[in-house]
Amino acid sequence: MMYQVIRNVVLSVSAVIIGAYQAPVFALDWVIRPSLNVEQIYSDNIRLTDTNKQSALVTEVRPGISINGSSPISQFDLNYSAQALYNAQGDSGLDVNNQLQMNTDYELVRDRLFVESSSSISQQNVSNRQTASDNISGGNNTSTVSTFKLSPYWRPHFQGFADGEFRVTYDKVSSKGGESSLSDTSSFSQNINLNSGNDFSLFSWSLLFNNSERSNSDSEDVSFQDSQAEVRYAIGREWSVFAQAGQSSNSFASNSDSSNNGISYTFGGQWQPSQRFRVEAGYGNNRFVTVEVSPFNRLHWTTTYTNNDIGLNTGDTWNTNLNYTTRRSIWNLSYSEDTVTTQQLLLNQAIFETTDDPLQNPVNSGVLRDTRLQTLTDEVFITKTAALSVSFRTGKSDVSVNVSKTLRTFEQSGDDEDVSSLSASWNWQFTRRSSSNLQAGWQKTESDGLNAFSDERYNFSATLTRNILARLNASLSYQYIDQSSNDNLNSYSENRMTANLSLQY
Repeated sequence: MMYQVIRNVVLSVSAVIIGAYQAPVFALDWVIRPSLNVEQIYSDNIRLTDTNKQSALVTEVRPGISINGSSPISQFDLNYSAQALYNAQGDSGLDVNNQLQMNTDYELVRDRLFVESSSSISQQNVSNRQTASDNISGGNNTSTVSTFKLSPYWRPHFQGFADGEFRVTYDKVSSKGGESSLSDTSSFSQNINLNSGNDFSLFSWSLLFNNSERSNSDSEDVSFQDSQAEVRYAIGREWSVFAQAGQSSNSFASNSDSSNNGISYTFGGQWQPSQRFRVEAGYGNNRFVTVEVSPFNRLHWTTTYTNNDIGLNTGDTWNTNLNYTTRRSIWNLSYSEDTVTTQQLLLNQAIFETTDDPLQNPVNSGVLRDTRLQTLTDEVFITKTAALSVSFRTGKSDVSVNVSKTLRTFEQSGDDEDVSSLSASWNWQFTRRSSSNLQAGWQKTESDGLNAFSDERYNFSATLTRNILARLNASLSYQYIDQSSNDNLNSYSENRMTANLSLQY
C-alpha cells in the first residue's frame, strides 16, 4: 500500500516539477504543515453486532501532512495521513490505513496548454448494509479504494473564429480487501468543446464531443459517447432561434430501455428580456424547456425539463438548482438525474473532512466515509437525487441542516434503492479557546430487488474541543449509533467515547 501512495504522489507532482523548471519565475510558494493525532477510543460494541457484543479500547496514532504550493500558473494540494490502529475490531492487532487526497493544476503554456491530476486513497464500505462510518469498528465490510486521474488539455484561440478546449483524461480505480465486487478499472476519455468567436455576432455555433471507455477487469466494459452541434441566430436583443443535431453511442450491460443510441435533433428558441429572466425551449426527438430566474442578486434558480428519445436518461427527466443567500444564511436546493458508475463517484469523492472551526486542524478533522454510497459494484445505474441544505451563522454559532433523497436503478439487475437522510449540526465557539459541536442524523435505505432489505440508522455525537496551546488541541466526544434492519445480522447499536490530542507543527 505504501508503494501506491508513493506512486500516486510521484505521478501527480511530476507535471508541476517539470513546469517549475521551465518557468522558474513562477516558482511555487510552499506551505508544509505536519500534524499528529492521538486518540483513545472506547466502544461497547466494536464488531457492530446485535448479539455477543464485545467492548474494546482502541488506540489511534495518525501522523499526517498537508502540502500546499501555489503560483500564478500552478496549484498543488496534498493531504496525507497514516492511520495506525491498535485493537481495531477488537482483534488485538495493529492495522495501518493510508489516506490520501491530492490535486494539481499546472499551466504548461501560457493561456494554452494545461495539465490536471488527482489521486486518492481511502477506505469504503463494500456493502451499504452494515455501514461503518470509520475504520475503528465493523471492519469486515471495508475495502481500500485507490484512484488516480491525469488530464492534459489545450485551449486554442483561433483568432476571432473560434475558442475551444481539447481534453484527454486517463483514470484508474482499484479496490482491495474485503469481499468487494468492484473491478480494477481504467478509463480513457476525450472531450472536445468548440464555440464561435468574436467574428460572429448575430450568428453563432458550437460543437461538443465526449467519449469515454472504461475497461473493467471482472465485468463487461462500459463506454459512453455523445456529440452535438448547434447553430443559433439572434433576432433582436431578446430573441434567438437555434437548431441542434447530435449522436449517441453508449454500450454497457443493461436490461432496461433507459438508453437509446442514434441521431437526435432539436429545433427551438430563446427569450431573454433581461439578465434576470430566461426561457429556452426546443422540440424534436429530444425535447426540453429551461427556465432561469434571478429576481434579485441573492437568488438564482434554474430548472430544466427534458424528454429525450435518444441518449442516456430517455423519457422525462428534471434538473433544478436554487441558490439563495442572506447576511447570515445560505440555502441550496437541487434535483438531478444522471447515469453514472461507482468509479465516477469514487473519483470525485472528498476523502478528508473540512471544518470552519478555528480550533481544529482541517488536515486532521477526520476522514470521510460516505454511508450513503451504494454497494461497490461495476453496474451502471441511474441516480435521481434531491437535496436541500440550509446553514445559519449567528455570532459564535454555526447551524446547518441537510435533507436528501436518492433513488438508484441498476441497469443490469434491475434492483432499485431508496436512500433518505436527514442531518443537523450545531457548532458553538463559547470561548476564545473552546468550542462544542452537536450532530444528529437519520438515514433509511430500502431495496426492492432480489435481496430486498430495509435498514434504518440513527446517530448522535457531542464533542468539546479546547485549544491548549497555539498548535495543540484536545477534544472529548461521545457518539451513539443505532441501526435496525429486517435482517438481524445488520442490526446493532454502539456507544463510543473518544479522547483526542491534535498537534500541528
